[in-house]
Amino acid sequence: MVPNLFLLIYAVSDYAFSNNSLVYSNDKKEVQKAITWSVLISLSFTFDLLTNWVGLLSVSIFTAFIIATALIKRSRDSLGWYLTWELINLGVALAFTIPLSSLLESTSYLRPPFVNYLLGLTLVSVVFADIFRRIGLISKSEGDSDGNFERILLFVFVMAGQLWYVLLTIAGMLLYRFLRYRKFSKMWIVSPTVGVLFSLLWYFLMEMKWI
Repeated sequence: MVPNLFLLIYAVSDYAFSNNSLVYSNDKKEVQKAITWSVLISLSFTFDLLTNWVGLLSVSIFTAFIIATALIKRSRDSLGWYLTWELINLGVALAFTIPLSSLLESTSYLRPPFVNYLLGLTLVSVVFADIFRRIGLISKSEGDSDGNFERILLFVFVMAGQLWYVLLTIAGMLLYRFLRYRKFSKMWIVSPTVGVLFSLLWYFLMEMKWI
């Protein structure tokens, strides 16, 4: 199983504590927030690696890259620019992960299965929320707290093999949305569908040890 710690650091720091779409649209407050969280998340996930000079150097370089990425994103706001940098970020994270796999497996307090579980949880919630903003399902300034909560629950229950809780979550969220909003939205269907399908895919990938 691949210890995707650097990819987890990027996903959490870039998506979990700031609106990625607003970073791209040159919102200084969101950029500052993204940089601050990048440093804090890197340190919290890697503090036990910092006693080793290889770990210290790697974490420092990767954190500097994430900060630079947040600043570079401000220069343009387009789907092509967004996709280009996400691919670059993925490549850089893997470039750090693969050579350091042995160090991460032997030194990091976060075990590979837990890292990949947290990575899946981050992707299915806040990363997909940003994708929904990018494709216009929700506005760039809008939060997706209902959808994030729903997809997190679905991920947890799918990974635990709890079918009835999956169905109960979907039914409960549909009822909640109806009582609160009354007006139907495509997100009522899109969010649980993405939550279930992605969670099943992630479960399969982890079971097969392909991530």
